[in-house]
Amino acid sequence: MFDFSGFGSINIETVIALVTLIGTAIVWLLDRYVWRRKRLVYRVQVDAQIGVHPRQNRAKEMVDIEVVHQGKAVHDPSIVLLRVDNTGTDIEAKDMQGAVKFTFPGRKIVRMKVVESHPPDIGDLLEADMKPADYVDTDAITVPKLAINRGDHFKFLLVLSGKGKDVTHSGYLAGGANGGVYHEPRPRGPGRRTLIFGATTLVLVGALVAFFLVDVLQPPRNCASGELRVIGSTAVEPTMTELRSAYIAECSNADITIAANGSRSGVSDLSALGAKDGNAASKVIAMSDGPAVDAPGLSGEAVAVVVFAVVVNRAADVTGLTSAQLRDIYNGKITNWEQVGGRNLPIRMVSRVGPASGSRLVFREKVLGGDQELGITSDDCRRDDDAATTKYHRCEVGTTEELLTRVNEIDGAIGYAELGGARKYPQLTPVTIDSVVPDTSKVADRSYKFWEVEHAYTYKAPAAKSLTAAFLDYVRSTQARPILDRGDLVPCSDLPAGFCG
Repeated sequence: MFDFSGFGSINIETVIALVTLIGTAIVWLLDRYVWRRKRLVYRVQVDAQIGVHPRQNRAKEMVDIEVVHQGKAVHDPSIVLLRVDNTGTDIEAKDMQGAVKFTFPGRKIVRMKVVESHPPDIGDLLEADMKPADYVDTDAITVPKLAINRGDHFKFLLVLSGKGKDVTHSGYLAGGANGGVYHEPRPRGPGRRTLIFGATTLVLVGALVAFFLVDVLQPPRNCASGELRVIGSTAVEPTMTELRSAYIAECSNADITIAANGSRSGVSDLSALGAKDGNAASKVIAMSDGPAVDAPGLSGEAVAVVVFAVVVNRAADVTGLTSAQLRDIYNGKITNWEQVGGRNLPIRMVSRVGPASGSRLVFREKVLGGDQELGITSDDCRRDDDAATTKYHRCEVGTTEELLTRVNEIDGAIGYAELGGARKYPQLTPVTIDSVVPDTSKVADRSYKFWEVEHAYTYKAPAAKSLTAAFLDYVRSTQARPILDRGDLVPCSDLPAGFCG
């Protein structure tokens, strides 16, 4: 025991504890402000559930909002704003020897965006390396290996689904103490500046979520009355139907009918109608997957790129195929999923009917390398006409919706369709082709091959104030962009000059 006059007795353990505490504080200060080791510090600035009530308790709730992504409601949505700072010395890419990863237990990532960075170039580098296919539907994001100078910072805004909480981290920086990645919690007692910052952040986050996730459709810029019929491609039929509904919701004097009948049939029917009755033809738009080969009297324009996908029933347990494997499947050389690493199930090809189908033509040219598909062995895709002699299984259907429904229902089935429609069927897997994920982000760099430019054809140029002109203007507008995004259509205006031809 030690006796200090005026202080009473102090236990030796207390002295040791005080010395240890002071020593630890000194080492921490030296490490942070003098030695300056490599150090990444992250702060969770916002982690909150989005209080929405989709399609339920309508009588009890003041507001009825639904968070939607790619046409599907996001269950138990939440937002996280994550800030990462370099508070130590400069970090080189080689220093990130263990992946710096942030995990969201019990939650899946729906969308992620870099919303702030200093300098701005670091945000561009992050977004260039962090492709949607790498993190969507996972519970973690991994920071790419890149140089992060002292004082640099960046923020991730994430929309997640699930009831989990908290954010955890892992990673290792060479030359950083204790791994070099630290969590800095928010201070407990917020002062005025903190409250102002928090309020501003919440407003910013809310605006950003509304910008890139929540569907907020603006009304058309101009309304026109009259009648209009949209025919042609069945691949974009769901998107055109949704565009039609959005347009007439604001423009009630417009009467628009969607009657998809196949790309080639639509263009041919419009051309024939124009030769007989120009007035009637002026009230028709024909959508075509790719440019029309023969369209006398018609005026066409490239509207967007439609992304297609090869879809496989989940029972096959196959998520990726090569171009060579697909050609061998469709020429009858591969007839069982076991031959490509899947289950022991016969492959059943569901295809579109004949030359009227634009998606069939695109599939033949972009995936099969120009090869023709085999003959039909079945009318219903389940039972073969002559099971005793059949070596492969193939049927044809009239529309994209029929194709997706059959592949969704039949074990071992395979088909092709536009990506946006395929996402809506729970038993379908849009497979990778040559290890490239079918995604709109893979179009501009041409790494994904299975896509085509969607064209809109009219009889001559539509009159300036006609419903035909007004609806086409709406399809091209920013107001319609959320609908095109859900259908996995990329507007030609978003692509490099000349991309759409």
